[in-house]
This record gives sequence, C-alpha cells and structure tokens, in this order.
Amino acid sequence: MNKLALIFTLSILIVNASFGQFIVSNTAFQPTGVSNQGLVAGYETQAGPYYIWNPDLNTSVSIGGLAPGNGVGGQIRFSGDGAFLCGTSAGLSGAEISVFSQATQQWTPLGGLGFVVDNTVGGGFDISGDGNTVVGLSWADTSGGNAYAHAVAWNQSEGIMDLGSLYDSIAKSTRANAVSFDGSVVVGWQDFNGPWKSAVWRKNPAGGYFPNEYLLIDTMLSATDEFNQLGECSAVSGDGIWIGGYGDYANNNQPWIWSQSTGVINLGSLPNTGQGFVSGINADGTIVTGWFNGMFFGDPQIPFIWTPADGLQNLNDYISSVWGISTGAVKVSTASCMSSNGQYIAGYGIDTTNFNFIHYRVSANPSSIVNETKESLKVSVNPNPFDSRTTLVFAEAQINTRVEITGLAGNTIQQFDFTGKELVLERGGLKSGVYFLRITDADNHFSIRKIVIQ
Repeated sequence: MNKLALIFTLSILIVNASFGQFIVSNTAFQPTGVSNQGLVAGYETQAGPYYIWNPDLNTSVSIGGLAPGNGVGGQIRFSGDGAFLCGTSAGLSGAEISVFSQATQQWTPLGGLGFVVDNTVGGGFDISGDGNTVVGLSWADTSGGNAYAHAVAWNQSEGIMDLGSLYDSIAKSTRANAVSFDGSVVVGWQDFNGPWKSAVWRKNPAGGYFPNEYLLIDTMLSATDEFNQLGECSAVSGDGIWIGGYGDYANNNQPWIWSQSTGVINLGSLPNTGQGFVSGINADGTIVTGWFNGMFFGDPQIPFIWTPADGLQNLNDYISSVWGISTGAVKVSTASCMSSNGQYIAGYGIDTTNFNFIHYRVSANPSSIVNETKESLKVSVNPNPFDSRTTLVFAEAQINTRVEITGLAGNTIQQFDFTGKELVLERGGLKSGVYFLRITDADNHFSIRKIVIQ
C-alpha cells in the first residue's frame, strides 16, 4: 500500500478539457453575475426585471427587481452558496439597494442615506460570499441640497453604513463595486477631477469602515497625483487579498491587479486593443477575467483571461486551445462575470453566421457533466467525504497510472504516477472543499471522482 501526502502547490494549468461546456442563448440578455452553481443573473431590458438563466436546463426566470436604466443603477450578483442576490428594487421612496432571497423569492429594500433623485434612493452592486454584506451607492445631501452619490455597505447588525468620500467639502461622489467574502474589504471608485480613481474601504472592528484609500502605482510618490493613482476598482478576491480594476492614463490603460505584498501588477494588453477592464477575480486571486475596448471607436470588444501560469490571453483563444472547447460560429466579446470558485465565466458575444448578439456561459470543468457511466477504469474512493485521509481501491492492479488532483476551476494541484491496487491519500495542506481526481492508465482508460474534504 502506497501513501502520498497531498501538498498544495499553486498551478493554474487548466485540465480536463474534455469535460468543458460552452452554452449560448440567442435571447437578448446582459449577464452581470454567475453563481458557483452555474446560474447566470442579468437582465433583458433596461429598467426591467432581473432574470436568472439556467444554461443547463435552458430556462430563464424573471425574479423582479429593477435592472439598470432610466436613472436606476446596480448589478445583480450571487452570494457564494447562491442563496442570496444583490441588486436594486422598489422601496418606499424609490429604487433602493436590495437583497433577494432564493428561499422566499422576495426582494428586501435595505434603505438609503435619506435623499431621493428621480425616484431613486440608491442601487446594489455586490454581495459578500457569506451573504451578510451588500454594497453599492445611495444619494446623499452633502452640499446644500445638491445630491451626490456615496458608497454604502449594509449588514444585518449595522444596517446602512455611509462609506463617505475623501472630498465631502466639495461633494465628490464614491461608489462601492465589490466586496470580499466576509465583507471586510470593499472596493470601488472615488471621484475628484473627472476620472474615477481607486477606492478601498476596510472594516473597522469598532463598527463601520475606515475612510477609503487610493491604491498607488508607487507608494513612494504622492497619493494626490492622479498619474500615481490606479483607476477604478471593480473586483476583489474572496479572501480580500487581491483587488482588480480598470486601466487608465496612469498605467497605459492596462487592466491591473494589486495586493499589499506585490503592489500593482499590470496585466498587459492584447493586439489592437484600447482600455482594459477587470470584471472578476476568483476566490484566491489566481484567475482574472475581463475585456478590452477596441483601439478605435466602434471596434469590437475583446475578452481576456489571466493566470500566473499563462499570463494574459484572448479568452476566445484560451477556450479553444487550452480548454479544448469549440464555440462554433460564436465569437466571445466580453467576460462580463466569473463565479468566485473560478469555474464559470459568462458574458456576451456574436454569432458570426447570423450576426446576432448572444449570451453565453463557459466552464472548463463543470461537475454536472462528469458522467461516470462513460468511464473505463474502475476505482472506489472511501471514505468520501473525509477529514484526514481516504483510500482509492482499484478493481485491478495498476502500473504507471497517472493520478491528478484538480480544483473546481480545473487547476492542477498535484499529479503523480502510481503502481499498485490501493492508494491512501492524506489531505496534507489541502483546505476543506471540493476537488476532483482524474485517473488515467497507460491505455487511456480513465476515471473521474469528486472528493470532498471536510
């Protein structure tokens, strides 16, 4: 009996491409959020209701609320378990930042800062992974009857919290765009001189949040220099370590990510592209998605994916060459959103045969299509779920059989060759969660097993 301690090592090489999916719908739809379970949230018409699209069942269900348009703002996003969504819905005084419960199928308006503009109090833009914090903006009277937007955060114990602005004396707006899994880090933008710049709010243990701070290209240079301030923050990893955002004149229009330990990392650019936008970062910051505008006005948008291993790549090429998935006549235009587990990406594109706009969802390794009836290598895994170790038992003794352990996103965590009939796997440094085993012998017989570490 062989034993192997599983040591967690970072690698973003996507595997198991034969288990990928690319699903499209020709319905007019703007995706803004995708859950860890593969559901896609968005809207069909401006100021209309939100919809949840289930690509696997080919269904689309209206859940009410108020999508962006006619003065209403916000975007619909899922909590980590998909039980709650953020967005905007009708409150007593107008459109408000709101939360939707899948259990009750009801929207709950969360209030605002006491000022109404065109029947709008505010709007919701993101919800924490644990479902406890919703962030967005609300109108505030900060200058003698003139309304300006302030970033806000809401949780059950503290209610609506005004995150403020660095320039209240001259009434410059802010907005919260994204929030970490536990609500401790909120990111968005600060206005001062026209272009929106980075803003980061961190939770104050005494209550509320500390005032927002800019993210700087060079910490040794001035914090008030617009050419040293990164552009608008648009995403934050679940662990709160990585923040991503929009490129602007300060960094040659490149999309970027930032952490306290690394500072800014410019993600680069693609040929014939202009400004780059980060749309999503997975839970640990190892996958980043977004898109570029074309170089000239009217040029098509170009989607990207970035990983430490592969760098910046056109998502169309990545889907085809790395994941091995055919998109047929569809050319993807944006990667509008990504699930926090990194498994699903959604956005819109163009059917180049009919020149219709479509929306899509792509996945490198969705568990829903792991079909064990097609497997030709017989192996059992017991116990499963497990805390410290589990045992693989093969129907026949193996010689030089490859065993790969992957994450939900398809990233290879460990791979090795095994000879024998039983293999004991110890969790080693692996965190609790869901993983996959892909086992292949010398004759290309294989088995896929989902394992759960408690």
